[in-house]
Amino acid sequence: MAANAQYESISSGRTGPKVMLFVSGLALGYAAAALFAPKSGRELRSSLSEFAKTNSDRMSGAVRDAVGAARDVTRNMARRAGDAVDQGREKARGTMEAAALSVEGGSMPHAGDEMARERTAAGYQ
Repeated sequence: MAANAQYESISSGRTGPKVMLFVSGLALGYAAAALFAPKSGRELRSSLSEFAKTNSDRMSGAVRDAVGAARDVTRNMARRAGDAVDQGREKARGTMEAAALSVEGGSMPHAGDEMARERTAAGYQ
């Protein structure tokens, strides 16, 4: 359950693609409105040129934000993956040490003993 919660924060912070979709939709909507508006060719070209000049900074800012957000998510996921590998390595090391101690101390059960216990617990005769 906790593992799922830690990944929800990654997916909920993805605003870069949403901003890009919004800006792209805005540009396409403006272009469609300008093309269907009753203007002369010169007025239309001038209007489209003005729109491109005023919104190019916004679009490049949105791209910079999206790239920065992707970079942050990538770094965060790489750090989390490294942490998970370290935890797995520590658990494996602990399990191997416990198994070695059991073998050395002679307390490790024989596989046949374990199966007999399971049959008895399940009610088999």
